[in-house]
Amino acid sequence: MSYSWGDDSDKSVRSSDEGGYDYRSARAAYKEEPTPRASSTRSSTASSRKSAYKSRIGKTAAPVGKELQSKSTHPIVVATDVTGSMSEWPGIIFEKLPLLGKEVARYAPKHEISFAAFGDAYCDGYPLQVRDFASGETLDEHISALYPEGQGGDDPESHDLVAYYYLNHCKIDEAVKPIFILITDVRSHTTLKASVIKKYVGDDAQSSLDSIAILKKLAEKFSVYVFLRGMGDRKFWEDIYGVQRVKPIEEPRDVVELIIGTIAGELGELKDFEMRSSKRHADKPDRVERVMKSVKSGATEPAAGSDGKAKTTEKSGESMKSKKLV
Repeated sequence: MSYSWGDDSDKSVRSSDEGGYDYRSARAAYKEEPTPRASSTRSSTASSRKSAYKSRIGKTAAPVGKELQSKSTHPIVVATDVTGSMSEWPGIIFEKLPLLGKEVARYAPKHEISFAAFGDAYCDGYPLQVRDFASGETLDEHISALYPEGQGGDDPESHDLVAYYYLNHCKIDEAVKPIFILITDVRSHTTLKASVIKKYVGDDAQSSLDSIAILKKLAEKFSVYVFLRGMGDRKFWEDIYGVQRVKPIEEPRDVVELIIGTIAGELGELKDFEMRSSKRHADKPDRVERVMKSVKSGATEPAAGSDGKAKTTEKSGESMKSKKLV
């Protein structure tokens, strides 16, 4: 299956005969009307977008008992908020994500990517969907299996649940530069209930957990970036990860370029990325300007954990030994 960098090429969508999700409905909705601004009311937005989120196959089940492992030196997680206020964004983002591999491989040849979709564990049917680490054409299949549910209640959402899962059920022992990207428009819940952990992950937690502590712990395992639509909850995320780690994203079609730029920045290849991005989108200077403004805001900052100390760098040659952090 082929993909194109062009925004209007139907070749970048899986055909209905091939199985999986067909994201053309999301694209059509995006073209027909401007993407509405993020709203704290999920249900009304979701009901008007159902046509954009039709499923053709089964959804990705909650990862109860599932363990992820990557022996890559550059494991990357891309976790997307698929609640109603994100509108058509998840469909457009999922449509574009298969384009990641070619350019990411330029900066991280031994990369693997795990895609995840999350919602609100207190009202959604599929609030935690996790796919294995992979690279190449397999990523297309993994993206197609994610269900953009388009529900959710009022904000906040269950970012804490996806963070908990990757903290405790993801082995990246060989990693020297692990990166975790959250794409969202709102804040997280502040408490992760033991019953939610049991239902969607399978762990027997002794009590509810502090969500902020979980999210901060994630930064001890990965270099975490938040791609924030709308920026309404910017301070919430800045207080957790720092100003340089929260990146505005104005258009869903910018997501692939922003991810590539973030990875290039982490690996000291920002100048090369800027040159290639300018050539790749020579007819879209506004896109290049938007992406570079966002990427440069955090390209030189060392990844830090909750103690503010720099994480392991690729130059050190040390690996991230996984352990149960929560």
